[in-house]
Amino acid sequence: MMMKRTFQFFSLVVVMLFSTAVMSQDAPKMIDKAVVKTLNKTPNLGFGVSEERPLRSAFMMYEQMKQSGVKFDNYEIVVWSMVVKNIKEDKDLFEFISKRMDDGITVSVCSVAMDKLGVKKEDLPKGIQVVDNAYVRIFELQALGYNFLIP
Repeated sequence: MMMKRTFQFFSLVVVMLFSTAVMSQDAPKMIDKAVVKTLNKTPNLGFGVSEERPLRSAFMMYEQMKQSGVKFDNYEIVVWSMVVKNIKEDKDLFEFISKRMDDGITVSVCSVAMDKLGVKKEDLPKGIQVVDNAYVRIFELQALGYNFLIP
């Protein structure tokens, strides 16, 4: 069981590494069918991000996996740190997130970061949920069986 989880995690890491190259392209590169088959064994995926670049990568990875046929039940991005304020103040980032929100993705933002940075829920794109603490949320998702990545 541990070996299976390790393999799934490393498969996810490999896919994440490919996302950096994908960000520079308009259309995401399709994921190899063998990797898709492996990823389909993992129904719950999560990303923890505290900077803009990994946040954008997490959204791009979602699109790439979805277009490549990866089937998952849940895909959650947990956000904390200064990027929370960037979402509020950077119109381009705000718009980037707003355009990519759909029913298959959950974005959770840390209320501790929001409080410290002076960000209110109404400052964030529609559909974002606020969680009490990003780290506690990550532990909760891991306890629920999510494969979780913090790049």
